[in-house]
Amino acid sequence: MSAPGIGKNPRQLSMPDLSAVTRLPKPLKAMVYLVMLAVLTVAGVGALLASIVVVGQLTGSFDIATFIAR
Repeated sequence: MSAPGIGKNPRQLSMPDLSAVTRLPKPLKAMVYLVMLAVLTVAGVGALLASIVVVGQLTGSFDIATFIAR
């Protein structure tokens, strides 16, 4: 059978390639890039906070147990 989608696993998600974004109109392309930037910013801030907690635990200047108990 040559119909698209036959034989594929329906639970498998795939990311669209960025060439699909370049074919979008300019306002939609800008929104896609802004969402990507926001996701990367949140991930970066989360990684920074996680590293602060790890360094604080290792040096003893920050105790996560007392912070959670509040």
